[in-house]
Amino acid sequence: MLCPYCRSDNAPGATRCARCTSWMTQPPPAREWTRSRQGAWIAGVARGLADRFGVPPAAVRLAFVVSALIGGWGLVIYLALWILMPREPLALPPATARPEQPQVQAP
Repeated sequence: MLCPYCRSDNAPGATRCARCTSWMTQPPPAREWTRSRQGAWIAGVARGLADRFGVPPAAVRLAFVVSALIGGWGLVIYLALWILMPREPLALPPATARPEQPQVQAP
């Protein structure tokens, strides 16, 4: 697949260019602001932000702790995001095959 921006070749079906990291799909895939259900320590805010922006969760948690210690804004922002960010939707269970009903033949 050819990148429309830098004209480099990429793997078939790629959504981002390996060379310039631009999106090759129209429009780019949407990422939601949701609190994570997996890997959450308190409310899933830091993990949700890390998933949204593609950074390590430890960096987001460290930023919250440092900003909470410096001026207290980290705690205020964390609580606000806890209230405002929706919870990540539950994953649907895989579809199961229905057992076939035995057919009754009329005499």
